[in-house]
Amino acid sequence: MTAIDTEEVLGLLREAGADLCETFWRHEPVMEVDDMMTAFRRIDGAANARLKLALGRLHPAIGWLEDELGDTVAEDAETAALAERGEYWICDAIDGAAHFLRAIPNWSMSLTLMREGVPVFSAIFDAVHDEMFHAVWGHGAYRNGERIRVNGRASHYQGIVATSQPPFAGRDRRAVRQAGVALSAMLPDVAAVRGPGATSLQLAYVACGRLDGYWQFGDDGFNCIGGALLVREAGGQATQVDGKPYGLGALSMAAAAPGAHASMLLRLQQALEA
Repeated sequence: MTAIDTEEVLGLLREAGADLCETFWRHEPVMEVDDMMTAFRRIDGAANARLKLALGRLHPAIGWLEDELGDTVAEDAETAALAERGEYWICDAIDGAAHFLRAIPNWSMSLTLMREGVPVFSAIFDAVHDEMFHAVWGHGAYRNGERIRVNGRASHYQGIVATSQPPFAGRDRRAVRQAGVALSAMLPDVAAVRGPGATSLQLAYVACGRLDGYWQFGDDGFNCIGGALLVREAGGQATQVDGKPYGLGALSMAAAAPGAHASMLLRLQQALEA
């Protein structure tokens, strides 16, 4: 197993985030879908390439995978071979690309180290607000170096919860139906349901107690896997809606403090079975 220098990796994210912020504040909102796709490939692609190069120099034995608009790919045969040996980075330089491209300051950067299918390090960086969340397996979760914990709510009732959808959610009819059923069931239970930004950032907000819970339907592992580690290391639970362990390829997620997680799962399961 490769030992990583956590602070050095976080420093690389901060540097890349500073450059993305310059681009973000400089560009006008991109309105048309084709133009958004072109801009995304250019901006996100450059940031991913920069991080891949820097991390490859630091840790050449670790592979690299990225999610190109929903299609999980290894960049080349060499990194694919490294990934097959059990260690690889998952990077989403701009999680919340639609926000970024529409000049809405609620996007984040996400980087996760996977070992044998399990996240062992994750970092979620809100560059606009200079908030760095990170977690290391077995060593806790942090915001700007300070330990964080999920809040102490005993249930999701009267809480502030959040939900969102994977990219191109409309392609998955089952997930669309489940999302509608779940939202209709949850709205009467809670004080508010919000979608305050990128998926990874919402999970970071659960981890530090700002949100009481988060759920989602559809395959969105590249955006959720790092946040799942963050929530767990902050004392919470992150599973599939049916209670099974969450991992890459899972088709749903629910994350919250233990009490709120239990009540939220029960409510969602009841709604889906009705």
